Amino acid sequence: MGGGLATTPLYVSLNGVKMRKYLFVILSLFLMQCATSKISELYQIYNKQDYLYWSEDRKLTWNDFEGEQLSSSDNFGGEIHILNPSSIEKLNMFSPVKLTTICVFDKKHSWVNKKFANQNLLLYNQVIFDIYELYTRKLRETFDNTNFGLNDYTDKFHKITEEINNELNNRIDKFRKESNMGQNGETISNWNNQINNELETLKNYKQDYQ
Repeated sequence: MGGGLATTPLYVSLNGVKMRKYLFVILSLFLMQCATSKISELYQIYNKQDYLYWSEDRKLTWNDFEGEQLSSSDNFGGEIHILNPSSIEKLNMFSPVKLTTICVFDKKHSWVNKKFANQNLLLYNQVIFDIYELYTRKLRETFDNTNFGLNDYTDKFHKITEEINNELNNRIDKFRKESNMGQNGETISNWNNQINNELETLKNYKQDYQ
């Protein structure tokens, strides 16, 4: 299985930068740890009580940020945790390889400093969520266009997820930088339009989550 985790300080201090680097180390461990999970377990692990599944019709609200504020510093507006775990399954040597991948928002670990909770910042978080969904679809697209052999499907899948996650992380970093960590409303709006257009181009790889 492959997965992605975003933990985003909305206003960054030096300590916030150090924390972010540490959390991306945790991401690598998460990718390896999840490799043995079964497809049928994904929807059980990421239950709808603690996680919000990406939806075209259901956008984030500040009420979804249920986590406790981890920093009393005014330099932090909050953190958002998003995951895109994936799993493959091959029932026997003659059956095709099946992919299941989801995109979820972790309600219990995402939090916001109420003094910064405005609509501009909420859209910033929604764009991050949408970018994760975009690369979840890109994973499905790449998977569907990959020829898997009898014995190489696991290695190929790990390579695909690593490449997609690298592209995802680079895109998120670019958005953070250009939007000044959620403070540039015009840039956030432009990114929102761009990501929505890209999601539309991959609408064939949209999945209605259970």
